[in-house]
Amino acid sequence: MSISNENRNFIKWIQSFDYRLLKNKDDVEINFIVPMFRYLSYPDSCCANNKNSQHIESIRIYYSHNEALQQTAETSLIIAIYIEPNSHNFSEAIERARFYSTYLRPSFFLVTNGYHIKLFKYFIYHKEELIFDKSIDSLKNTTIAIDFYNNFNFYIVKNIDKSTANILKYTQYNLIEKSLRRYNLQEIVANSDFRPAIFREGDRLTVVKPKVVIECNLPKAFAEGNCQIQFSSVILRGLKVSLNHQSILGQLMTGINTRPEWGCRSFLKQLDDNAFEVNLGQTTVILSDLETADLCLCIDVICQEYKKAIIAFEDALETWDFEFTQFLGVRGVNLFSVDAKLWRLMHNFANEFNYVQGKSEWHLFQQEDISIRISRGIRDHAFVIPKPVNYLSILPNGTINIVYEINDVHLQSLEKGELQTWQQDIGPRGTWTAKYTQQWLLKQFIPKVIDYYSQKYTLSEEELLNNIVVKSNQRTPIIEIHDIKELIVYLQEIQSWLHGCKENILSTSLQSYYRALTNLVRNTDSSIEGMDYIIRNLSLIEVDNTKDNIKSDFQTWGFKDVIDYLDAQAGRINNYQYESSLNAVLITRVFIWIIEYGKISFSQPQLNAAKQALLPLWEQCRFEMRHVYPNR
Repeated sequence: MSISNENRNFIKWIQSFDYRLLKNKDDVEINFIVPMFRYLSYPDSCCANNKNSQHIESIRIYYSHNEALQQTAETSLIIAIYIEPNSHNFSEAIERARFYSTYLRPSFFLVTNGYHIKLFKYFIYHKEELIFDKSIDSLKNTTIAIDFYNNFNFYIVKNIDKSTANILKYTQYNLIEKSLRRYNLQEIVANSDFRPAIFREGDRLTVVKPKVVIECNLPKAFAEGNCQIQFSSVILRGLKVSLNHQSILGQLMTGINTRPEWGCRSFLKQLDDNAFEVNLGQTTVILSDLETADLCLCIDVICQEYKKAIIAFEDALETWDFEFTQFLGVRGVNLFSVDAKLWRLMHNFANEFNYVQGKSEWHLFQQEDISIRISRGIRDHAFVIPKPVNYLSILPNGTINIVYEINDVHLQSLEKGELQTWQQDIGPRGTWTAKYTQQWLLKQFIPKVIDYYSQKYTLSEEELLNNIVVKSNQRTPIIEIHDIKELIVYLQEIQSWLHGCKENILSTSLQSYYRALTNLVRNTDSSIEGMDYIIRNLSLIEVDNTKDNIKSDFQTWGFKDVIDYLDAQAGRINNYQYESSLNAVLITRVFIWIIEYGKISFSQPQLNAAKQALLPLWEQCRFEMRHVYPNR
């Protein structure tokens, strides 16, 4: 076997190395780590070091590139952690190496005190594998030194494909073969598991459980997210399930924090006590109960952050009260509608008052094709784009929807600034919200446009203004309600949401709702009309109900019996983890009827308790009706 000159130099150096010269940690670095990597052909310029006085070890990180900007997790090769020469406790140093490896994702990491080397192969999701555990003296053996150089020199390590990190390790293949011979399947499963972890880099969130890993790009403003799911099992190893934004919302978002067997998740179908059919996008797999449980745990973390990001976006840009719209690659919300004549005047005004052509307060537009870009130079305030209502919109008397848009150009301009998050730029001097843009257009811009062109052309101001249609939301915010009947519109939306839900509902989300609304309507005049409607809905709760085994004589009931029954339902749900969505629909119907047609005596504390109970349920309803149901 031929030996290269570099290999010979490494052997010569290691065989002449005298570890008795190592007196402290700096000696380990200067006299062992630095020369060893030089003889392994690692350029000094490809190294970053970190001496930390708070820890007993120090760190050198070797990359495949010598430019600092390119020294990232993608280019990291090996982490070397060195400790005091008289220390034989490697445990803390190994833990630190694991910590750094989570973020740097090297091919290898090693720990040494100058007398002994422990070198590990790093796997992104699996437990690292100890592949070299020998004294420095052993390296003086020519055969071992040759193997060490051939496996860990710079040219070999930098050409390792990191994408293979999740492929089953060679030692695991041997283990599987031996275990199969012994029929020890449990050992096979245990040794192929991922290493649990959760880590986030910006908008990228990774959640790892023993059986499942999900890597997710969270949504940012109007930009959609996505995720990829992998499994550790031998059978499913190598399968990567990619889900887009619509699949995450439509399939994964319901039933968060529920057990798989409760029937609250739309993508699961239980086959028996130990197996589930799992539908992920266009992929269907059969998972064990343990795999399904880990999948659900990963999904819970991912979806909570996914939902939080969407809600934060809607809250920050004040878009909740506007209808979503998507056309020609544009995604936004409808602010209001105008006739085609007024839109042409608005667009002409924006072109005429381009910000580079003057310094008045109205020179705040940039030239766009069909949209209006409200901007002063590099500071974009809002993008407004026309959406024809139908093919007649192109006619002079046609109707145009005014759409508030945030596009990629806008997000890029925000990211170029010094702000940590795009939300920090929200406001009149930065990014305008949908509500602010709507009010500015209606109260300032359109009146200015009409006044400006009235001096040039014959215009009917009254006609132009009368053709503006604003879909206003007349609902009183829940927390500000004082008239009990104002609760009805919210209850109707909750009823519609529950009616469209095909899965069971987590009982904890309904417990305070059942109790508070029952207490609110408790003192209703017994002469309320429609008792037959109320009783019919309550009687349907008991149809085919073998779980609770309740049997009632509805024919003889009065209103007191209705309240007693609602009390029983409020008590019953406390004993169960989930509730049938049909039961929740029927009880909500009864609440709506009593509030709408009954004469109710209630106290302020009862109303306040009902509002507090209603608010989180309605917010869940609002989110799912707006983001989940349209994607099913």
